[in-house]
Amino acid sequence: MSGEMIKIQDLAGLSKPLTRLIEVIAQGVGAVSESYLIRRTAEARVHEIKVISKALANVGSEFGVPVVYDAGAVEVWQKPSDGTLILKSGTLEDRAGARQEFRSRKMQENVERITSIPAAEMSGATDVPNERPDEDWVTRFFGTAQEISTSEMQELWGRILAGEIKRPGSYSLRALDFLKNINKEEAGKFERLGQFALESAGVTLIAVNDKKWLEENRQIFQADHFQMGELGLMYQSDLALRVFIEEKENDVAMMGDGHVLRLRRGKVTSEIKLTIWKFTTIGRELLSLITKDFDEEYYEHVGRFFVSKGAEAEIGKVVERIDRTRFRYELIKKIEA
Repeated sequence: MSGEMIKIQDLAGLSKPLTRLIEVIAQGVGAVSESYLIRRTAEARVHEIKVISKALANVGSEFGVPVVYDAGAVEVWQKPSDGTLILKSGTLEDRAGARQEFRSRKMQENVERITSIPAAEMSGATDVPNERPDEDWVTRFFGTAQEISTSEMQELWGRILAGEIKRPGSYSLRALDFLKNINKEEAGKFERLGQFALESAGVTLIAVNDKKWLEENRQIFQADHFQMGELGLMYQSDLALRVFIEEKENDVAMMGDGHVLRLRRGKVTSEIKLTIWKFTTIGRELLSLITKDFDEEYYEHVGRFFVSKGAEAEIGKVVERIDRTRFRYELIKKIEA
């Protein structure tokens, strides 16, 4: 059935998340085929690819054009900037049509690869909110997604679509416009910096009280901050997080993904200022796309700064989020001076 159009009446056996995904795709592109939902992997046809890859490489090298093998059909393409390879004479209209056909085929392929990513991610989900992604958002998303060709950026856009279906309103139109212009290198650097993001009192930040430690141990440099500032993902200047401002403020939490650095006043008699790099609103939205590894040494290094000022600090693993400010956690370690 691969490649056949999927009809709404055929969706009865699908989960609610996958049904919602299909509805959103149909809303964005007008029709859905099974290929939108199948994530292609090289492993699926390893033998076939090995058998023909050498022959295709020879042909491509001899004629100086890419050769594409797709589901049993061999196609010879040139780069989009040069137009589709013309093997015989044709009119100007014929050449223009061939170029447009190539572009349409490429755009279709981009959309199918991007939508297969949330399909794989949501296949194990059981529910989604009743609220649906905004119609303007869907239109803007697919209008841009069709132009995304690199696998790394397709992965990013696929995760955005999945996130917006799971929680509509997660990504603004401004965030989509921003992502349209970011390149792979910039996205990679943002992902690396995002590993160190913490949230405290509604501020999303990287603690940079010891920049030398970050440079020597995590290869995070001031130039990285400048670049993220120019992109609009972080504020360009160093800022300060002020804690224990009020006498009654005895407890501060700095949250990461699934972990917490918990601070208690202890012997602190006046406010403490922690030097930070602060994420902008768009930066905060996009941080949800990053899978963060728990960096205990980073948490401990930040905690030790507060301990040196007289505070008490400990690291915990969050086991339950009650609401935005309340949570339960299991103690990992108390931080000593």
